Amino acid sequence: MSIFRTDTKLPKWAKITLSLLPFVLVIGLYLFGSYHLRDLEAQNLDAATASSKLMPTPPEMWDGFSRAAFEKDSNGDFRLWLDTWASIQRFGIGMLFVSSGIVIGLYMGTFPFVEALLYRFFVFFDKVPPLLLLPILFIVFGVGELSKVALVVIGVLPGVVLDAHGRTKEIPHEQFNKAQTLGASEAEVAWRVVFPQIFPKMLGTLRLNFKAAWVYVIAGESIAASLGIGYRIFVLRRYVAMDIIIPYVIWATVLMFVLDYIFQLWENHYEWVGK
Repeated sequence: MSIFRTDTKLPKWAKITLSLLPFVLVIGLYLFGSYHLRDLEAQNLDAATASSKLMPTPPEMWDGFSRAAFEKDSNGDFRLWLDTWASIQRFGIGMLFVSSGIVIGLYMGTFPFVEALLYRFFVFFDKVPPLLLLPILFIVFGVGELSKVALVVIGVLPGVVLDAHGRTKEIPHEQFNKAQTLGASEAEVAWRVVFPQIFPKMLGTLRLNFKAAWVYVIAGESIAASLGIGYRIFVLRRYVAMDIIIPYVIWATVLMFVLDYIFQLWENHYEWVGK
């Protein structure tokens, strides 16, 4: 049986097995390298001793994670949870402002006046590299929370606006005319005809922008912050503390994975209700 066939039918167990293979391969290669370096280190090879710090073993990473999560630091705080809360706050506030882009795009696609006013503006700013604006944001807003939230909004909002605008323009204009014939006001056309049709799709747009927003949060924290996942990783980098850095990276990934999964369930709920 050829694996490159468009009509290949795979049983469920095969799909699960194939989906796990890349993970098993990556984890296996890492474990091989990590324990191989420990063997060389036992032979008193200086190069291996230095390299072994870059590939901590699972017990070493668990120990580092436990210290960050369950042991108080010199200030009496649990660092992992403080860092997580700080990063999640910045991410959440930024995405809350970003979600307003759905409304802006809705009005741009529904009302020609708003489209003429804002469309080219958002097309232009969608092309601006957000990370290049970070020094300017720090100068204008300072190194506090506002500059980090602003980076998320500037980086993600234009794309969300343009996507909402595009999805609104896809709706046949005949629906507008029919709603108005039945007595709907302009606002009702926007909110009772257009919005219910684009909202489920815009959940997918927001979900696909989670990674970009998370990157901007980490970038802002890595330059100027006193708490946060990005801040902590860049501080630990000075000490080559990979036994804590790697668990932090995995933890940040798990957070986004869970949030992505929740939004997928939300999307699927609307699709199921629509059917």
